[in-house]
Amino acid sequence: MCTKNKIKKGIFLLNIVVILSNCAPENDLTIPDLVVAEQEIDGTILPIDAVLGMLGQALEKEGENAKVIFEDTDTYVLGYVISDDKAGNFFKELILQDKNINPSAGMRILVNKSPLFTSYEFGRKIVIKLNGLSLGIQNGVPTLGVSEGNDIGEIPSFSIDNSIIRLPEVATITPLELDFEDFTDDFLHLYIRVSDIQFNKNIISEPSTFTFAAEPNDGFDGERILESCKTGRTTVLSTSTFSDFKGLSLPPQQGSFEGILTKNFLGDMYNLVLNDPTGLIFDNESRCDPVVLQCDASHTATTVVFEEDFTALKIKDLETKGWINSNTTRGKLTYKIGDFAENQYALITGFRSKEPIYEVWLITPEIELTAYTNTLLDFDLQAGYDNGNILEVFVTENYTDDIATTSWIKLDAAIPKGPLNSFGAFIAAGPIGLSCLDGSVRIGFRYIGGDPRATTRYHIDTISIKGTPN
Repeated sequence: MCTKNKIKKGIFLLNIVVILSNCAPENDLTIPDLVVAEQEIDGTILPIDAVLGMLGQALEKEGENAKVIFEDTDTYVLGYVISDDKAGNFFKELILQDKNINPSAGMRILVNKSPLFTSYEFGRKIVIKLNGLSLGIQNGVPTLGVSEGNDIGEIPSFSIDNSIIRLPEVATITPLELDFEDFTDDFLHLYIRVSDIQFNKNIISEPSTFTFAAEPNDGFDGERILESCKTGRTTVLSTSTFSDFKGLSLPPQQGSFEGILTKNFLGDMYNLVLNDPTGLIFDNESRCDPVVLQCDASHTATTVVFEEDFTALKIKDLETKGWINSNTTRGKLTYKIGDFAENQYALITGFRSKEPIYEVWLITPEIELTAYTNTLLDFDLQAGYDNGNILEVFVTENYTDDIATTSWIKLDAAIPKGPLNSFGAFIAAGPIGLSCLDGSVRIGFRYIGGDPRATTRYHIDTISIKGTPN
């Protein structure tokens, strides 16, 4: 039950004291701090989670295009500003959360004004008059603004002062500690800290280190893959191509992120967004790149456990046979079947994909090793048009039907360095010992890069696992 509350409406009292003298230098002119005084306002103050609950009920009844339209109401919603557009990474939007410590609900507000940090700075407590506004799902996240058909639009500039009321308090915001695996919609639009993370090594390796958002195929945002040193899970850091720091190189160390959890433009992936680059505290020089599986490979084996040479296959045939071909960054780039001189192979290249970041997996069907010892993995690799080593090979004993939540172990595969403007020769990437594994396994070929920065073409052929029957 919401109760009537009286709050004091902030009004601006700007006292400018100018002291002039015949010899006074310019820096003797002083402008005292802006004072936010208080004025009473009657209304019902709703917490953010209550307003989001109204939207949840509407979505349940009416479907994904449902809205909550506020009309003839004296209700307000209260929160703390956690976005900051001073560095240009936010534009015409405010992000609010309900509390400055241990927040539990957040909200996005569209506002036809820029910049916003001069009036609604980080930590500023504000109330928003809901009358005349609408709340709906925009880009996959709850968004407050004005109704425009099925969309939510910006609060018009002429009504901002009437709709958004500054309060005197500017609070210290304490980030909520989370890990990648904690991400759910319950934490959307909260100011969070994620520790023990790093950028994937394929996008910070010299001389092909990526910038935050200044690659040729970065559209409105640059998306860069972050990985957890605790679990190996990945997520995406999204940076506006209009930000002041878009041209900075990604840091190669590991460390922590402080910023906002939201979703990408399509609303189907969680993204992390910085207010400015100081939110990345990457000060640990020791990276946590995957430990390589150490199994004995000194023996021989002749009994075929699994093999695939891609002969007379189309990519759909692989999927029918239980292979998984997935772009986890939601792009269109996937593995294909290539052929040359009557030889067929699995092919991957990001060249001309126009995808600024991609993580693409080709994963074998389950391969049962229980009845064998001395198992060895072999396959052939060819690299061409090489602008970075961006292929890695992994194995798992417990595939979860979700690439991101599966525990992968890196394999010590010999990834060839190809020529810059042509193809190298096929080379053997093994043998790689699998004898310390048991049960059902899957082999995963992970390709991480971005067009045009890292687009090396790889051909994978003649995959086989051999062993000795028990």
